[in-house]
Amino acid sequence: MEMEFLYPQSEQFPFDRVCADIVNALEQRNWQVPGIEVEFDVYGSGEQKFRLARTIKGQDFKLYFCRRQRTMPGGRWNDTAAVSEIHIPQKEIHVCDDESGPTFYLYVGNDWERDREEFMTGRKVNSKLNGEPRMYLEYKGACDCRATGGAAFGAVEFLTAQIRRDADALARMTHSHKGRRSPLLVSNNDLGRGYDPEGDEPRRFKTVDVMAEFKRYLGDVVLKQIKLHPIPTEKVDLFAPPPAIPLPESIGPLFCFAEHREAQRIKQGQADIQSLAPADRSVEIGSGTRLAAWTVRNDGTVPDIAYEGFLWCGIGDVTAETPIESLQVPGHCRRSREQFVVRVKLDRANDIYIADHGPYEKRREELGAAMEKERSRFTDAEVSDFMCARARTIVPISEYKGGYEKPVVLINRELSFDEVELVSGPHNE
Repeated sequence: MEMEFLYPQSEQFPFDRVCADIVNALEQRNWQVPGIEVEFDVYGSGEQKFRLARTIKGQDFKLYFCRRQRTMPGGRWNDTAAVSEIHIPQKEIHVCDDESGPTFYLYVGNDWERDREEFMTGRKVNSKLNGEPRMYLEYKGACDCRATGGAAFGAVEFLTAQIRRDADALARMTHSHKGRRSPLLVSNNDLGRGYDPEGDEPRRFKTVDVMAEFKRYLGDVVLKQIKLHPIPTEKVDLFAPPPAIPLPESIGPLFCFAEHREAQRIKQGQADIQSLAPADRSVEIGSGTRLAAWTVRNDGTVPDIAYEGFLWCGIGDVTAETPIESLQVPGHCRRSREQFVVRVKLDRANDIYIADHGPYEKRREELGAAMEKERSRFTDAEVSDFMCARARTIVPISEYKGGYEKPVVLINRELSFDEVELVSGPHNE
């Protein structure tokens, strides 16, 4: 089944149309324009999968598309191809489909060339609390009416409340209305964890003016830059599926554990796949456990793929008579609900990896032996240490040369019903 490509269609915000024009103009040019990078994303399940341009980035701008614009048929997935985050020089805005926010960031550092990348990609949380340099100010959407009346607040009244740190007065001035776009963007120091405006730095903006500025920049600069690039005569298909990669003969039979609902879906899909909803027409087992948790900081030695979610599989043959208690998948702690054993029969090596759990256990033992007697728990840094030791070993299974002490096979894609076989479990009948 051909994957559906999602385009920005919403016209909720003033800059929505120009963002859609940018996507269309890039597609006409095979997504290849000098100075602009496009990152695509795929989501969904079974026979209901979607592709979209998730990020469009240049030196001085970035568009991130992750705003819901409709619910897809079946109700399982949302169309998230509307723009949710826009960066232009020294400014950034985030918007939501329910009109909450918006959130606006203004650069107030003193060296834009130095700070550009950090401002565009860094986390804007607790900057003052963490002792980080004063690089940006945050502004949150707010209403300009009285919560109990209708008169607008004046600039002097607002500034006075700011100076006096009158939280009650500011709350009355900066409240918002659910489902209604806030007319103002008011300075927000996040309960003192962020920075306040200083001197003549703005305390608030009109939302309509800010959004109009983003729309102008995207049209007059970004879209104009793209349209200066000629449209090629030949269409290039960037999304042609890759050829199947054969599995190495050195990898023996595989198995994994499944819960009752997963086993039930396997049986139903193998008996009559059309009886399942389109989004359910594939095998989904497990919760997608990562080889390295998101909290593990990458020191440059851990492959990015280690932070993805996987189905963890053990190597070895299983039969209906094999006691489930005798089976172990290195690094995976079988949950009490996982009472079924599934034989995994891969038809290709695409998106299949292998890692060695041995270094994890070795470093954990070493750090545990060196631990002070009065300390009974590992520190976050120590946990990261042995997680990284394991994560560094991950390689595509097609490149595996052997020699791993405790190999675990990691599956990073959906499986077809032909690639699994339910071997045993308490509800087989």
